[in-house]
Amino acid sequence: MANEPDHLLLRRYALARDRGRTAEAAQIWERLTENNFDRIKLLCRGFRFPGGTGLPPDEAGSAASEAYLRVVAMGAGFREREVGQFRAAVVRTVHNTCMDFGRKELRHQRHAAGSLDSTWEPDGEAGPYDAALAAYDADLRRQTQETLEAEADRQDAERLVAWGIAQIKNDNHREVLELTYLKKLSGQAIADRLRIKSDNVYKRRERGILELERILREHHRS
Repeated sequence: MANEPDHLLLRRYALARDRGRTAEAAQIWERLTENNFDRIKLLCRGFRFPGGTGLPPDEAGSAASEAYLRVVAMGAGFREREVGQFRAAVVRTVHNTCMDFGRKELRHQRHAAGSLDSTWEPDGEAGPYDAALAAYDADLRRQTQETLEAEADRQDAERLVAWGIAQIKNDNHREVLELTYLKKLSGQAIADRLRIKSDNVYKRRERGILELERILREHHRS
């Protein structure tokens, strides 16, 4: 299925994996990774060490390609089922890849600044390079936790919306909202599936949203 959303791909991947259909699971995982290639590229471009230093543009592209391959390989051992867990794993994988590429840049900077044997503290074993890596790793752990928390909030909101849509009594309104918010279809795709005009899709959606808002407000007050 073209443009299949991540949560459906991950669900099909887990099902194929659990039933021992290894080749099918690997194929689905690769499609899931392809869906996230733009995300991987953006993460590589946004990679920053403390102080704001990022990867050189030519290395950011190479890091994205390497990270993509690592995410593909990650499918052999991935056992989680939530999209948020998958995306957090992608963040960690991109982080590790960028760290590998970033080491070259940091080594260059440290060499330009002075001796490769200089230490961060007079009697310490770790140099400025190691301190930068440690600081970045701590920052990434914080970002990963924030990503997981944000994803949990998003999933809670999606579950509430799905519940609210199921309460809508008008079949036409409910169906359009299900296709819009649960199946993630465009207005034209919904019109094609239901064999109605796009204007009718928008009218049903507008009326359905009003009803959904009322249901959610009453649920919040109860």
